[in-house]
Amino acid sequence: MMSGRRPAPWLFLIGTVLWTWIFLSLTLLTGQSYLQFPTVLLSLAGGLGPLFISLGLIKMGYWDESLDRGPGKFLRRVFNPFTLKARWYLYVILLIILLRALPVLIEGSVFDGALFDIGTPIFMLIGVLIGGMEEIGWRAYALEGLQRKMPIVLASLIIGVFWAAWHLPLFYMEGTYQAQLGTGAVLLFSMNIIVGSPIYAWLYNACGRVAFVAVFYHAIGNLSGEIFTGASPFNLIVEAAVMVLLVGLSWRWMRKPAPLQD
Repeated sequence: MMSGRRPAPWLFLIGTVLWTWIFLSLTLLTGQSYLQFPTVLLSLAGGLGPLFISLGLIKMGYWDESLDRGPGKFLRRVFNPFTLKARWYLYVILLIILLRALPVLIEGSVFDGALFDIGTPIFMLIGVLIGGMEEIGWRAYALEGLQRKMPIVLASLIIGVFWAAWHLPLFYMEGTYQAQLGTGAVLLFSMNIIVGSPIYAWLYNACGRVAFVAVFYHAIGNLSGEIFTGASPFNLIVEAAVMVLLVGLSWRWMRKPAPLQD
């Protein structure tokens, strides 16, 4: 039973995209690099949209108080690494190898492509920190709320569409990972995000709705993106195949939320 209001995933999804687009548009209007002071403050505010919107909604009472009573307890639960059983760290690392490293190795050997495209330390740090922080909103708040109203796969795909839209301004900001891919990669990048979103949902529910698994997976995934070459059609095929496999193997319980881990 809900002791407070219900979560408001639609408010989160729409509010987060608008929040981030506004701040990143202001970043673009300054004409500065997104990491140049004081523009970096606008960039940071935009990137932390999922954090601010989710915490704001929880503060207003749009949350299940049987899970967390207030934003502080919500944050402590989401970022507590001890809530995730040790084996899931191994599963996440193996999944990243399967989805990121293996496709690159296969493409490199078959098509004689580049294997590594290592980014600068600052980009790696941004990818790990901001990527992990995003999951406060996308999975810990939005997925938890939306999957209570519809099948988990559908909820995750809806989140994937908004998540892809959330990234769009980054393609026009000089120096970002997305800008390095080029605007021609918008569709491929967006499809990777949408197809990959059910994998986050699978992880979240398979481990007993422990939000830290999404934080860890996103952070390590972004780090791998700064080490190996960027998204490619082959990578999308592999990710789609893994998504179908995981969802197919666990279809019964992917239709409704898994029980919370004790």
